[in-house]
This record gives sequence, structure tokens and C-alpha cells, in this order.
Amino acid sequence: MRHRGRRRVAATVVGLLTLVTTCTACTAGQVAGDRPLVGVAMPTTASERWIADGENVRGQLEALAYDVDLQYAEDDVPTQIAQLEQMIADGADALVVGSIDGVALKDVLAQAAAADIPVIAYDRLIRESPDVDYYASFDNARVGVQQATTLLQGLGVLDAAGEPTGSTGPFTIELFAGSADDNNATVFYQGAMQVLAPYLDAGTLVVGSGQTGFDQIATERWDPKNATARMAELLPRYTAGTRLDGVLSPYDGISIAILDAVRAAGLPLPVVTGQDAELASAQSVAAGEQYATIFKDTRQLAEVTVQMVHALLDGGAPEVNDTTSYDNGVTVVPAYLLAPQVVTEQNYEAVLVDGGTYTAQELS
Repeated sequence: MRHRGRRRVAATVVGLLTLVTTCTACTAGQVAGDRPLVGVAMPTTASERWIADGENVRGQLEALAYDVDLQYAEDDVPTQIAQLEQMIADGADALVVGSIDGVALKDVLAQAAAADIPVIAYDRLIRESPDVDYYASFDNARVGVQQATTLLQGLGVLDAAGEPTGSTGPFTIELFAGSADDNNATVFYQGAMQVLAPYLDAGTLVVGSGQTGFDQIATERWDPKNATARMAELLPRYTAGTRLDGVLSPYDGISIAILDAVRAAGLPLPVVTGQDAELASAQSVAAGEQYATIFKDTRQLAEVTVQMVHALLDGGAPEVNDTTSYDNGVTVVPAYLLAPQVVTEQNYEAVLVDGGTYTAQELS
């Protein structure tokens, strides 16, 4: 077992940082034998944002002289469990986990706790386990509020400042949610419905299918193919004459699938929301097709996560800004939450281009 215990790791980190700054002539091989190991388990390479997450976390950890074992499980839970078990067996000093299924990791995290390996839940809260030390994410309830607000703005119910315009519709919409096994999906949904409920009650918004419950609108594994299949079931009512005015979409991959399905049916594009500012959706927003997306800067999330790892292995306490919101069913997990940002056709250049996420050429 490579695991050395936190006190030994802290001393190693300090020594490594000294070596990095004072002995640049040393080769990587001379230093690597004592480098702390961090296991990074990410869910899938099917989404651009998770690829960026993994690369950002690994790059920032390696810059601090950590060894990194980055693994993707391609949305297969047994694979992710096996990967984590191997990281523990290899003596990882800390684990960063972007979980696939938020309730399936209890046993393997108990193994990590038995080996005194701290666990940081990355972006997705891990539930039903006492062995989650910290949580790094964005303000997920705020994401849901922003998605619902942009839907209302796109429909003209709210103005650019978020104030009511007096428009009473009725506007016909459909609702999509994320994967039921991801705690974030529920939080996004709850945040959005908090905003939409008064307009649904007043009849300003009408859900054409009548499907409003989370279990009715969830999209397994966040898979665009599953969203496409559901959209195909919903579209006949709109090809028969009812206008589809808007769609609450929780994620850009689903948003693009919805837009493609509507376009293929020969219908006018509805107002569609999104999340993650993936390239295809950023281009679509810039072209005036997808109405909005929510940008979550994974570079910042990686920075928060790496600071948590470093503090834990250095014998300290990571910085957090929320100690009450994230009860995982067993314990309240201390968290650091970052602020998400709305991106529309009006501000995409300032947020995504000037911020260095994409070039102007990529979005043209």
C-alpha cells in the first residue's frame, strides 16, 4: 500500500513544494517516488464539460507536484466502483469523485475511510454515505432559478431585469430534467419549479403534455438520446397545430437534441434553456437559436477542489462557504459553492470569449 497517513503526506507536500522551487534541475524521476497520489474519478467523456473538469483538476494538481490517477467510467457504475477500489489499493492519499450514481458508492467510500483517505465530492453530491469529507460545486439551486428565469425572459413574461412585463400568455411549454440518480438534477428542478409554479398556477404557462413531476420528465444518465426519444413522443401534438413556445432544458446536450428534433419536425424553434456552455450550445446561443445556457467555469471549480485536497493533505481545514445546505441523508457535507452565470446572445462574447473559454472564431 502506498498510503502513508496524513501527517506523513503533509510533510511530503511541503518537501515537494520546496524541491519544486529550489531544485529545478532535478528530474521528474528523482522526485516522483515520494509524490502524494490523488485519485480523480470522473463520470464520462461523452460530455465536453467532464473532459474539461478532469483535465483542469489533473493539471492543477500536477502543478502542485501531486501524482494523479484520472479515470473516466463512461457512465457505468460498476466501472466507477472498480476504479475507486483500484485507487484505494494503489494507496491514493485523497479521492476526488464526480459520481455517476449519487447513492451507489457507500461501500467503496467506507473502504476509503478505513484507509484514512479523504473524499471530496466533485460537483455531484454523494448521498447516503458518512464518508464524504467535503463538496465542491456551484450554487445548484441558483442554476435552476436562472434556467427558469431565462425561459420566462425568452417568452417575454419577464424583462431583461427579471421584472414582470404583464404578459399573460398563455405560453405552451415542456419540461425536461436531468438524471434521477444525480442529486444535482433534483436541485435544478426544484429551483426552476420554484420560479415557474406561480405562472403555471396562473395559466400564463401551460405544459402541453401535462408532465410536470420530476419522475415524468427526468432524463436517464443525462443522455441526449433519451431526450430525443421523449421529445419524439411529445412532438405530435405540436405538429398537429399547437405551438410549442418554450422548453425548460437542464443541460446543453439535451438542449441541442430538443432543438434538432423540433427542427427536423419542421416547427419553429422554441425558447430553450441549457447548462454548461458546451461548444455546440455556445455556438447555438451566438446564432440566436438556443436562447440561453448557464456557464459554470470548471477552471474555478478545479481550483477550489485542488485547494481542498492540498489543505486536507497539509493537515488543515479547507475553506468552505456553506455548512448547512447539503445533507446527504447521513451527514451535512461542508461545501464550497461557486456562482453560475447566465449566457445569452447579448453577453456571450463578454462571458465566453473575453473570459478565455472560446475564441470568437469558434463561436462564429
